[in-house]
Amino acid sequence: MMKIIQSTGKIDTEGRLSLDHPIPGSFPSSVRVIVLFEEMEAEVEQISEGQQPIAMTPEKLQYELKQALTEAGYDSREKIIQLVQDVKQEIFQERQQNRK
Repeated sequence: MMKIIQSTGKIDTEGRLSLDHPIPGSFPSSVRVIVLFEEMEAEVEQISEGQQPIAMTPEKLQYELKQALTEAGYDSREKIIQLVQDVKQEIFQERQQNRK
């Protein structure tokens, strides 16, 4: 079973990703990462072999996301709604902690 965690982070000048906060209860392991960021035209030409830029249709994105959620055990509408509510609650709690 896979677990989905949303976090923020930064990509350094060498292309390495670091998270803004540690992931609670995690331990050293391999993970799958999806990175979302604003792309500039000049950056498109500087893609290395290790990166895989994917131009994806909305339908393909929906299919891939549904497949990933199903693999992680979120195989019903109710489970996905609960996941979204849990993530929103975590974001709210983090914002409350950051205000202190």
